[in-house]
Amino acid sequence: MSKHPIPRPALLLGAAGLLPSLAMPVLLAAGEGAAAFALHAGPAYGALIASFIGGAWWGLAANKAEGAALTRWLVLSVLPMLAAWVALLLPPQAGLLLLAVIFALLPLADRAAQAGAMAPDWWWRLRLPLSLLMACLHGVSAGMVPH
Repeated sequence: MSKHPIPRPALLLGAAGLLPSLAMPVLLAAGEGAAAFALHAGPAYGALIASFIGGAWWGLAANKAEGAALTRWLVLSVLPMLAAWVALLLPPQAGLLLLAVIFALLPLADRAAQAGAMAPDWWWRLRLPLSLLMACLHGVSAGMVPH
């Protein structure tokens, strides 16, 4: 496996994409008004990011997969969006926990996409830490939801 570096724009934009989720536990700790905003905006942002990753898989599949593999990847690519939508319908703590699980599972497909030569060789090195950090941030935030 060649080790092309992660393209700088992908690395910077991926890291910047963590900022709203990093703000969520901070806002949850800041008081009632900030917590209410965090419980509205945080899960919405998480759902958007999960959907974005599914869209990335769709694009990878459309570019490289064929036949039954294409069908499997296209079906798989809509699952993060559907699961994230369900998370938005749940009470905040349960929704955040579901988003944490979604983000913890995304690397399984990211790894399969790279192993199947559908994704660039740097994909896994970018996606794994981003997904795991998102999983942790959503899990921590779920534990901070006021009762």
